[in-house]
Amino acid sequence: LFHATHGNLAGAGAVPSVTTLATARTAMRRQKDAMGTILGIEPKMLLVPPELETTAQQLVAQLSAAQTSNVNPFSGQLEVVTEAGLANTTAWYLLGDPAQVQGLTYAYLEGRSAPSVENRDGWDTLGMEFRLVWAVGAAFVETASWYRNPGV
Repeated sequence: LFHATHGNLAGAGAVPSVTTLATARTAMRRQKDAMGTILGIEPKMLLVPPELETTAQQLVAQLSAAQTSNVNPFSGQLEVVTEAGLANTTAWYLLGDPAQVQGLTYAYLEGRSAPSVENRDGWDTLGMEFRLVWAVGAAFVETASWYRNPGV
């Protein structure tokens, strides 16, 4: 999924900053399809583990700068998404707008778009037993809309 030949993996890991986000944004905008057409993907979300949440929020915060050198180019441009299930506490991801390029997609088995709940009388305990079954699958359709920086 993430590889240097795909153009969606940072050459060196770094913490999120204006500089590293600019590099990620440039790489995402220069992504090409199979025919060699530049996709110009618009970054939409900054996906981080909880350890980087505050840093990410600072990077996208609205600021009123007195000097142009202090302007935050990512102010209000990206949505911070925090995922506690990310095992690597320093890696972060820039995600393209899913309305523009489909990256991660999901589907339901046999059209089951909602979970089914089943129950029965408890045999080993006094009460009811419940189970929830939901057949959902997910896959990456296009790697160009995701960019990974392995962090430090």
